[in-house]
Amino acid sequence: MGSLFKPRKTMKGGEVWESKTYWAKYRLNGKVIRRNTKKDSETKAKRVLTLWEGNLHQADPRLEKVTIDELAKDYLNDYRLNHRRSIDQAKRYAERILKVFGGRKASTINAAEVKEYILLREKEGAAPATINRDLSALIRMFTLGKESGKVLVAPLIKKLKESNVRKGFMGEVEHLAITEHMPFWAKVMCEAAYTFGWREQELLTLKRSQLDFTSRHIRLEVGTTKNDEGRNVKMTERLYEMLQQLEKETKETEARLGKTIPVVFHRNGRPVKDFRGLWENACKAAKVERLFHDYRRTAVRNMERARVPRSAAMNITGHKTESIYRRYAIVDQETMDDATARIEAARTLANAESDGDSEK
Repeated sequence: MGSLFKPRKTMKGGEVWESKTYWAKYRLNGKVIRRNTKKDSETKAKRVLTLWEGNLHQADPRLEKVTIDELAKDYLNDYRLNHRRSIDQAKRYAERILKVFGGRKASTINAAEVKEYILLREKEGAAPATINRDLSALIRMFTLGKESGKVLVAPLIKKLKESNVRKGFMGEVEHLAITEHMPFWAKVMCEAAYTFGWREQELLTLKRSQLDFTSRHIRLEVGTTKNDEGRNVKMTERLYEMLQQLEKETKETEARLGKTIPVVFHRNGRPVKDFRGLWENACKAAKVERLFHDYRRTAVRNMERARVPRSAAMNITGHKTESIYRRYAIVDQETMDDATARIEAARTLANAESDGDSEK
C-alpha cells in the first residue's frame, strides 16, 4: 500500500521549502518508487496513487503472466495446508471456474466477464446458492493472489441474492420408510441425525472411543466438527440400544477380519467415504424425496416443539450463532395450525370468563 507526502527542504538561511503538490511513494519489484502526482489536492492525489497501483502489473511482466490456473492451484493448496475437510467441494468449484477461465491471465479477468459467467451458470440451471459458492472460490483465489503478491488488483465480484430459508422436514414415517431400505449401520447413523441434527461428516468420522456406554454419552471431539467445537450429548434410549447392537456387530466383524475398526459406522470394517449413493437409493426405494440435511432442520424443529432451551439446542446441533440456528428453526404448517388452535382456545376461555363475570 503506497502513501502520499509533500517533499520538504531547508534552504540557506533556515527557510523551509515545501512542495505545493503531493508525491506518491510505493514499491515495484522491491524498489521504492517516488513520483510527483502533480495534484495539490490530497483527494485527487489519492486517486492518482490508486490508479498507479492498479496498473503496476503493466510495469512488471512477471505479474502479467500469472494465470487463473495458478491462482486455483494456490487456492486448493490453501485448503490442504489448513486441513479443511471440504476440499472435494473446493475442487468442484475450481473445476467449474477453470472450465470458463482456464488458461487466462488473471489480470485480464474483469467484472463484466464475471457477470457473463453468472449468466452462463444460470442458463445451465445452477441455483443462486451454487453460483455463489463458485464466486466465493473465485474471490478467495484473488485474495490469496494479492496476499502472495501474484496479483495486485481483483475484479469486482458481486454475489447473487439467495434465500436462506430452509423448508425440508423429515417426518417419523418418512424416516422409518427410508431407513427400511438401509443396512443396520446406516439406520443407526440416520437415527442419530434424526435425534441430534448432526451433519453427515460429523457422523461418518465418529470413532468408537467417543461412545461411553456407561454414562450413555457421545462426544464429538474439538476439531472434528464444522465449527471446530466439541459436544457431549446423552443418548436417547432408542439410540443407546441401537448403538449397543452396532457395537456388538462391530466386535464380531473385528474378530472375523482380525483387525481393529476405529470408526462407529463402517462397511464390513471399511470407513464410509461417500454416503450419497446409499441415501439416494433408499429414498428411491421408499418413494420419498428428501435430503440427508433435512434431518438437521427436523431436529431443530423437534427441539423447538419440545421447548428445549435454545442454548442447549444450539450446543447439541452445533450451531455457533443464533442467527444461523434461526434459519433452521422454521415454523411448519402443523405448528402454525396448532398456534391457531391455541389462539382460539384462549379466546374461548377468555369469553367464558367474561360471561361468568357478567352474570355475577
